[in-house]
Amino acid sequence: MAPTPKPSPGASARGTAPPVPRSSRPSGSKSTVELVTSLVTGLFSDPVGTVRALLFDRAYFWILAAGLLAFQFAIGLVIIWKIPYTKIDWDAYMQQVDGFLTGERDYSKLEGETGPLVYPALHLYIYTALYKLLPAAGRERPAQFIFLVVESVTLVLVSTIYFLAGRSKHIPQWILIPLVFSKRSHSIYLLRLFNDPFAMLIFYASVVLFQTGWWKVASLVYSLALGVKMNILLTLPGLLVILFQNRGAFGTVDSVVLIAITQVALPGFYFLDTAADARAYFTSAFDFSREFMYKWTVNWRFVSEETFLSKGFARGLLIAHVVTLIAFGWFRWNPVPGGSAAVLKRGLSSVKASFRPAVPLGQLPSSHIPLVLFTSNLIGMTFARSLHYQFHAWYFHQLPLLLYLGGGWGEPVLILGFIALLEKAWLTYPSTPRSSLAMLAVHLVILAGLWFKGPRPPVVAPLAKRK
Repeated sequence: MAPTPKPSPGASARGTAPPVPRSSRPSGSKSTVELVTSLVTGLFSDPVGTVRALLFDRAYFWILAAGLLAFQFAIGLVIIWKIPYTKIDWDAYMQQVDGFLTGERDYSKLEGETGPLVYPALHLYIYTALYKLLPAAGRERPAQFIFLVVESVTLVLVSTIYFLAGRSKHIPQWILIPLVFSKRSHSIYLLRLFNDPFAMLIFYASVVLFQTGWWKVASLVYSLALGVKMNILLTLPGLLVILFQNRGAFGTVDSVVLIAITQVALPGFYFLDTAADARAYFTSAFDFSREFMYKWTVNWRFVSEETFLSKGFARGLLIAHVVTLIAFGWFRWNPVPGGSAAVLKRGLSSVKASFRPAVPLGQLPSSHIPLVLFTSNLIGMTFARSLHYQFHAWYFHQLPLLLYLGGGWGEPVLILGFIALLEKAWLTYPSTPRSSLAMLAVHLVILAGLWFKGPRPPVVAPLAKRK
């Protein structure tokens, strides 16, 4: 069983992390061997109670997580062995790498059979490493095993996020189970070889670091995830909120500067020699004007192609995105006495205050950091200009936590039902008006659940009524 993190003498050097209440710690001091032994013997003496403990008791969290990891790895081996690799972007990635290795330093001229390179520099470096490390003939096959490792490490990181999120109030480990049964997820990780799994693995590593108080290191790792794919920007509004709450105004600026410097440093060795090269890099790697093709959309098939391509539709989605972020940011992401107004007042009241956390230690639940980051991401995906099939990786591992913390309206049946409905929508190829509408409906219901059932600022009674 993984030990619960405890404050260390060096904690002040890396920032503060939420305290661990005694009520959330497993009772007793059983070793992993003793826990496994008790499970095996319990299956014969009290099978119902033993299964319940495996699914709900925090002491068995890592036992179930390890079992799921082994199961997922075995399933992955079978998938790689039995199901052919699907050619989509891998060859284009290799062609873009080939251009880079032959000396091309104009980022806009790095192209493959699917078009120009539209991802940041760390994506290019990762696939350059794969290009060099793997045999020239048939790189896809060994690459699949590397992606299996990526999928496995991702599950470990996500399990850690869930475990740490349950420090103040335990989050049962049964919600990890759906993470190993998604056909779409296995397909993206093991058969398509997209770059999204790398971006999300690094992002989840940063979330673990944020949860454990390593704010500067976490900001650097977060920026590395952004250096693979800019979808990570969907979580940036939530990140700014938790940085201000935990590091104060000065610490927020410090982290933002670190993120920005990293984004300049990554291409700096090869693609920023001249102003023209720099312009070519940033307009290619972070192209916010990019238009999407209607035939590939997963989420807006129920609107006409004319509507989908219209500027009015794009503006409407942007407005809905911003309004929803502001609403959650002001009314839901500061679940402390006085709400957002009190947090802003405390954090900006003086120069000295700007160097301190805007929320006192211990007021925010241990689930707060992943909840805010993942909700910010879901809001962005709900109102995204278009979702393609590989974008499923952007939020799949986050869904059970979001559903448990309010998005499932407190009902296990709805939690599992929403996951199943979204899985069906993502598996429908090509997408249909019905599958797209179902996806949007589930996203909106989850957001509504997070709004009405999730954490919110406590209502403080007037002084006259407290007597």
